Amino acid sequence: MKSLHRTGPLVALLLLSLCANVAAEGDPETTVYPTGRFPLDVQNVQAAISLGGVVRLKAVDIAGNEAAFNFGPADVSGGFVVIRNDVALVGERQGLKMATISGGYIPVFSRLAVKTRIESIAFESPLGAAILLLASGGTDIVGNHINAVVGIRLRFGTDGDGIDLFGNNDPANAFTGKVRIADNVIENLTADFANGVQLDEVSATVELTGNKIVFQRSLGRIQTIGITAFRSHNEVTIAGNEVTMGAGSNRAFPVPIFVSGDLDARYVIVRNNVVNQHPSGDGIEVTGGDFSQPTQKARIGENRVQLNSISNPYSAGIAVFGAVNKSSVYENRIDGTGGNALQVAEGNFATSLADGNVIVDNHISGFEASVADVYLGTNSSNTRFEGRCESYVDLGVSNRITCKASRANSVASIMSRSTTLPSVRLGIISPDLRQSIVEARMEKLTR
Repeated sequence: MKSLHRTGPLVALLLLSLCANVAAEGDPETTVYPTGRFPLDVQNVQAAISLGGVVRLKAVDIAGNEAAFNFGPADVSGGFVVIRNDVALVGERQGLKMATISGGYIPVFSRLAVKTRIESIAFESPLGAAILLLASGGTDIVGNHINAVVGIRLRFGTDGDGIDLFGNNDPANAFTGKVRIADNVIENLTADFANGVQLDEVSATVELTGNKIVFQRSLGRIQTIGITAFRSHNEVTIAGNEVTMGAGSNRAFPVPIFVSGDLDARYVIVRNNVVNQHPSGDGIEVTGGDFSQPTQKARIGENRVQLNSISNPYSAGIAVFGAVNKSSVYENRIDGTGGNALQVAEGNFATSLADGNVIVDNHISGFEASVADVYLGTNSSNTRFEGRCESYVDLGVSNRITCKASRANSVASIMSRSTTLPSVRLGIISPDLRQSIVEARMEKLTR
């Protein structure tokens, strides 16, 4: 009995209304049923994708029994599909049932600038990542559930992300149009280098909204981040997401949201709810100048940050590191414990200056700082702070602090922090190592 089916035009038009950005009227719609057999399931899904249009993955087998698409083992022998044409890959939902891809080696992959939609698919324990795009002419990645990605072993450790978009080989042209990553659930990432969503060298406009990312345990000794946007080249909006980092390894420095560079990026980080229960983590980090160009005109506002960083005096609810300029941090609520509620601090390089930043109207009365409510480091200049705080440290130049109920903290007692900020907490490794997973994938494609 065949598991690959073409459906009639009425059903196709129904789905096409949901996928208008990918398919046009008259394009094919294909329904694929899971068989539970590898590599047959991979072959069936690949055949449907190659037709283009809309591919509908069923949550049950052809007999109506709940079944998953078997993409093989979570190792380099596992299966994957390659997207080479415009396509919408849409999973079926039946109550609590959801079309599921089990295992595989980065199950959904594309390196061409085509239009894609990847929607309502559960990815269970894939190797390396669930979705990896090296190029796109516009993509929607919405409503998926990614669980327990298995770390792929590379030369610096294991790497296991939820969703990866890398334009490294051709930053100016790899990603065009619009990227929307919305309403996904990503959880149980445990690799040494782990990101819920990671963007690197993406030139499309990006919207990251409504995602729920949960690290039940924060274990990654190299990088543990919920949402990473690195070396972007357009507007990136990160809004309305829920990111929770659990306690875990004492070698980890987890961060719910992290952005860095480049000069043409415009980051908007608003109305997110982030919780970091790890004793060494930060809430939101905005950096520049460390493996990226400076970050300019970022906006970080109306976020809710809960921190439990009791053992790290360098931690902060919202941290600005290195070359971040003319950016604003406003109307955020920061609760919990840590080194500082708000921080403008030195990056890895002494030349990474932070100039002209504005920090106003943040709500930090519910935060207990072990060092100072507000810290302005030696690299800060022309910073304007206005708001309530009980203590502050200002080691910069021409900063203006209007701090209600303030008392100046001792500069002498804190001066050493400017030279002791550990680079690991920046959450960055060099770009050549970040490319290792791409190289491993391309090697398999060319075998």
